[in-house]
Amino acid sequence: MIIVIYSILQMMRWRIFPQFMDIYYHFLTAWDFWQYAPVGRIHMYPPLFHILLAALMKMGASIVFLAKLFEAVSPVLFLVVLWGFVKKNYNKKLAFFVIITFSSSFSFYLSLINHVPATIGLIFGVFALDRMLRGKFFLSAIFLAFCFYTHIGVSWFFILTIIVYGIMSRGLFKTCLKIALIAVTLATPVLVKQALSLPFIKAVGFNLSETYICQIKIFDYILAILGIFAARSMDRRYSLFIALAISSLIFVLYPYRLFSAEGYIPVMLLSAVFLYYLYGRCLGPSSKPYLRQVLIAVIIFILLVSPTIVMDKPQGQDKVQYSFKLFDSAFLGMLFARGDSIWFPEQYEQVVGLIKNNSEPDDIIYCSINITGITLASLSGRATANALLPEIGPSAKFNPYEVSRIIIFAKDDPASYIDQAIKEYGLEEIGGNKMFIVYKRQKGYSKAIFRKASVCLWPAL
Repeated sequence: MIIVIYSILQMMRWRIFPQFMDIYYHFLTAWDFWQYAPVGRIHMYPPLFHILLAALMKMGASIVFLAKLFEAVSPVLFLVVLWGFVKKNYNKKLAFFVIITFSSSFSFYLSLINHVPATIGLIFGVFALDRMLRGKFFLSAIFLAFCFYTHIGVSWFFILTIIVYGIMSRGLFKTCLKIALIAVTLATPVLVKQALSLPFIKAVGFNLSETYICQIKIFDYILAILGIFAARSMDRRYSLFIALAISSLIFVLYPYRLFSAEGYIPVMLLSAVFLYYLYGRCLGPSSKPYLRQVLIAVIIFILLVSPTIVMDKPQGQDKVQYSFKLFDSAFLGMLFARGDSIWFPEQYEQVVGLIKNNSEPDDIIYCSINITGITLASLSGRATANALLPEIGPSAKFNPYEVSRIIIFAKDDPASYIDQAIKEYGLEEIGGNKMFIVYKRQKGYSKAIFRKASVCLWPAL
């Protein structure tokens, strides 16, 4: 019933999707309209999601529809898969408590929406754990290999989990190690490509802006710690949740990932283990009458309160800011449609029309707002001098204003900044709206070069 409610709430949010800019990066990659045009940069992102997007786009699916669809479906699909995994390999009562603890963190819920490839990687990872527990080791390795072709961080998180679980479970270490080795072998092509790209990485870990956008749930961590002690007193399979907790430390250099995204999964699962343990104590012959009230109170607290310590560092400021949210559960966030949207159809579509009418398919665009540049490039089918994922810089230094045919400024950009660009690059205003002003260069701009793929789409599929 709770999963059905989440599904309905997700569809009710259809109007505000997409909520995050990552999906536009993936569309650009699927179409091969590289960022940092015309110099480009080395590409090391796993290809599976991009191949899927390219296939759907070749079949005529709209970019906006696909963006909305994947953001709407991803979190519910993950919840269904996780619930089914716990129900099959443990029991339906623990699966119910997993849904309850899933409802605690709105930031984790948003991460499932905003980072679609990571969410797909999590689904593959859960499938890998499921096959491992059911003794289907080769299938487990195949799903683990799919993780590597979908998301970098998630794949190492699950492969480490399987190895740690093997260490913690007598007699299973060799089998778990075989699963890991087979998965790595199957993932060799993408791993070699990533290894060769390492010298081009410009920023990692604490150097990324996402470091300063963490939401920490103290109450959930208390429940998870209690869940560790409860898991140690249960069947050997429950140690898998402890293995997940240990393996989540792989995200320690990425605090957002550790506290608010993928690293929250073991916290959620171990919290559910403790609630399940508390439920068992309520039914025992020596149970205390107050334990049932405690359990009900904790469930209500998770669903309706879920306090959060929020860390943030606004753009342009040097100091990290801290705040406290008392009512920050995923259930309330969904119920009241919280969360920002980056989809402004009237403004975007008007600018996209200006771009298409005043440029050729191989022209380059640039926007003073980096995220908007990615969005407009994706929607217009143009290459862009903007870029996401600052971990990898451009292949060479270049001036985005010099290479771009179309340049978009935000209406609130300083007038002096815009005037200087107009004079220096000979810009001609061609239109705008309440959010943007669009300019065109008459001469001196560059063209994007699109090379034919070494392997076409259908063999890749």
